[in-house]
Amino acid sequence: MRWWFVGLALGLPWLAGALSVRGAWRGAPAGVWPLVLGYGYVLGLLAVTLLLRLQAALGFSPSAAGPMLVLMVLALVGGWLTWRRVGLTTDFDPPGNRWRDRLLWERLLFVLLLAWLGWRLMGLALEIWWRPIYPWDAWTTWTVRPKVWAELQRWVPFVDLQRWLADPGGSAYAIEAWNYPITVPLLTLWPTLAFGAWNETAANLPWFGAALALGLGFYGQTRLWGAPPLTALLFVWLLLSLPVLDTHVALAGYADLWMAVVFSLAAIAFLQWLRNGDRHQGVLALLLAVACPLIKLEGTVWLLMFLPPLIVVGLRGGWLWLLAVAVVMLSVGWWSMGGMAFHVPGLGEFLLRPNLIEIPYLGRFNLGYHNVWIPVLKNFFILANWHLLWYLVLVAVVVGAPALRVDRWRRVAAVFIGSCLLMLFVLFFLTDAQHWAEQYTSINRVFLHVIPALLFWVMTVFVPPDEASERLPSIATQALASGEQPTV
Repeated sequence: MRWWFVGLALGLPWLAGALSVRGAWRGAPAGVWPLVLGYGYVLGLLAVTLLLRLQAALGFSPSAAGPMLVLMVLALVGGWLTWRRVGLTTDFDPPGNRWRDRLLWERLLFVLLLAWLGWRLMGLALEIWWRPIYPWDAWTTWTVRPKVWAELQRWVPFVDLQRWLADPGGSAYAIEAWNYPITVPLLTLWPTLAFGAWNETAANLPWFGAALALGLGFYGQTRLWGAPPLTALLFVWLLLSLPVLDTHVALAGYADLWMAVVFSLAAIAFLQWLRNGDRHQGVLALLLAVACPLIKLEGTVWLLMFLPPLIVVGLRGGWLWLLAVAVVMLSVGWWSMGGMAFHVPGLGEFLLRPNLIEIPYLGRFNLGYHNVWIPVLKNFFILANWHLLWYLVLVAVVVGAPALRVDRWRRVAAVFIGSCLLMLFVLFFLTDAQHWAEQYTSINRVFLHVIPALLFWVMTVFVPPDEASERLPSIATQALASGEQPTV
């Protein structure tokens, strides 16, 4: 009976999130149902964590009952909206791109790929079901708090070692990562509350759902782009067969899979919004983008990656060049003055110097060039962590470069992807994080955050967009053409 409640705890947020997304989406474009299932799972689980935060703030003990009642209401509202809007318009999929129009060999290959993916996902599910919490960061960082909350049935605080030693009542707990966001611990706690006790299999199940949601959301977005069913599934297969991603599913407990899912689904919706200004995509991108800092501390940096392309969208011609000159002048002035230091109330002291950057909660980084090209290239092109992904990325860069002169939205998308890769270059080549590359450790985990979005961009290079979707009311497209600032 307990496992039925666990299934309800994971299925109800999924249902509420999917129906809410579908109910706000007029029409029935190809791929919309996989899309809403993928995005709905993520948004539904994130909503659960907000409800648990509210529960703690109001002084109630950890419980699944209250959030479930709220989710039932959301599911009913979303179901009513879906019932009203679905069927008002027909499928947007053009003739020749529908399933019934595909050749027999394409259908057979589609079924074989789908069976392959199903077999792979079943293996990952069994790993989660059989294996207790195993990975190291899960032991020391992410599952300590939910296990304590589940065992004690109260929201005990976690503090740093100094405050723990100074606490005469012993009411607080201490871990090194006491200041990390609690969203992932709450995702771990949620199914165990439904189970009624701490259970490591139940705690790990949301990770399998995250992988499934990533695949569904990716497939739906690829179909909305205009890819035929087989092409869309092929790119999903490329994504879900990546060894690093599968490892983070099988060894559930790290926050990096959630960071990859939340940021990449936001980035993919953002790329769609750049192309045709679809407000639905803009809202999805906004909701998931602002959730990035709630997943990991570096989520704030990933959130900032949306800023450069938005600036390029909002500015053109002389204004863009004027901004570039201003940035260069300010950078030169900052360098000549030896940097700067300032205090932000509630956050702490910021140090921005040519040889040192210190940002509260993110850490202290000594700046200087480090030649780590050999381990980075070996990791991407020789070792088996990424299969042949980076070779495909190189081909996409060469093939897609000429199209940058034709479509401005492609140039803005390139700015977005380029900003993400530039940030990673700065991290691994100009800071102490070089050791993560030299030791072949966190470099894969950090790059995993952007890989699904990068693969979607690769897909846009080889698959032409659906012309029908270009006729949708377009905010971003108009801004790209006229230079006006779009609003989401």
